[in-house]
Amino acid sequence: MESPLVSIIIPTYNRAHLIGETLNSILEQTYTNWECIVVNDHSTDQTESIVNSFTKKDNRFVYYKLPEGFLKGGNGARNYGFKLSKGEYINWIDDDDVLLKDFLLTKVKAFKTNINFIIGSHYITDTDLNILKTESLIEETYLFKDYLLWKLKFITNSVLFKRDFLNDKKLFNEKLTRGQETEFFTRIFFKIPKTSYIIIDKPLFLYRQHIKSKSSLNSNYIKSYKESTSYTSIEILKKSVELNDLELSKSYYYSLIDDFFRSLEHNHITNSKYILKNLIAIFQFKNKNLAAEFRLFGNLFIIFSRGIYKIEKRWKSKHIKI
Repeated sequence: MESPLVSIIIPTYNRAHLIGETLNSILEQTYTNWECIVVNDHSTDQTESIVNSFTKKDNRFVYYKLPEGFLKGGNGARNYGFKLSKGEYINWIDDDDVLLKDFLLTKVKAFKTNINFIIGSHYITDTDLNILKTESLIEETYLFKDYLLWKLKFITNSVLFKRDFLNDKKLFNEKLTRGQETEFFTRIFFKIPKTSYIIIDKPLFLYRQHIKSKSSLNSNYIKSYKESTSYTSIEILKKSVELNDLELSKSYYYSLIDDFFRSLEHNHITNSKYILKNLIAIFQFKNKNLAAEFRLFGNLFIIFSRGIYKIEKRWKSKHIKI
């Protein structure tokens, strides 16, 4: 069989204690025609030393520091890595996860004509790589919806892309601090034909869950996170309304109403204004009465920096027309 080059791109920040396991799992791949581009996002630990130990023993590993012109964070590192890559296929990988030996081979073998990306499953593990759960990937409706309703649970590691498919697309939004993958996949999956991708319901890597990860901090109110997730939710709601998908639209509508009132509670007025402005724009033609309520009560709530539970409950009513 042909052996096209696969570019594995790893953004990393202060994972000297874990990235060695990740890189070793790449060395052990049964598919051998790969390059691994590690982009250091301003680490202050021994990451550079660890990665350089791999570049010295195998020239398929290459190491870069994130340069000026790319915003700090995983998004900038992912985008920079793509710019440097040479592979026909692209797979972004997190710096703490471990690939099973057939991770690449299984995906590459699945590619056919007109297929743009392959999605594989994974095991969820603790920090010591003890398997806690197998994540099954069964498509129920369509990719955009199942992913956003979290019926298809996969992450950036899961997807091997054809480079030609990505070349004309905006990649990761470097301004976001939360939900970067969701925002990226939202644009990639919107109206994507079923014939252009393949889902492999087979675990291909170990996905670590950290107690102090961003996911576990989600219950805390962090303004930059909330601004990022509100932006993404607005974009998803717009697309859901365009698709006339009531279930998906209501899910993100309810989420945004909740974000609006929680922003008020935390005096995060910038975010409240952003959500309100966009909800009015979305509903001014779909539900003029609701848009008028948003305009009247929403602006009053913002002026007084507080909401009213009765109005919040009404806006979350199942009878609201979307």
